[in-house]
Amino acid sequence: MLERETDSSEALVKRAGNGDRTAAAMLVEQHTNMIYVASYRMLGNKHAAEDAVQETFLRLWRNASKWKPQGAKFETWLYRVAMNIC
Repeated sequence: MLERETDSSEALVKRAGNGDRTAAAMLVEQHTNMIYVASYRMLGNKHAAEDAVQETFLRLWRNASKWKPQGAKFETWLYRVAMNIC
């Protein structure tokens, strides 16, 4: 199935930046596994990785309005946020 433009990560982060909780929830659903796996690989601890995932998405919620679709892809930016938290 093709992803609709309105469901792309870039579109969702823009909506989340405008306070759309549904868009933020969709981003969490789409990216939690990637962030958890990377965090677990870095930290080697399930609970620490879960905490890192939670903090990553809290930072996304707080900073979504500041993210600009130039330079790195959204996924790359989110991954970097998670690695900085780890």
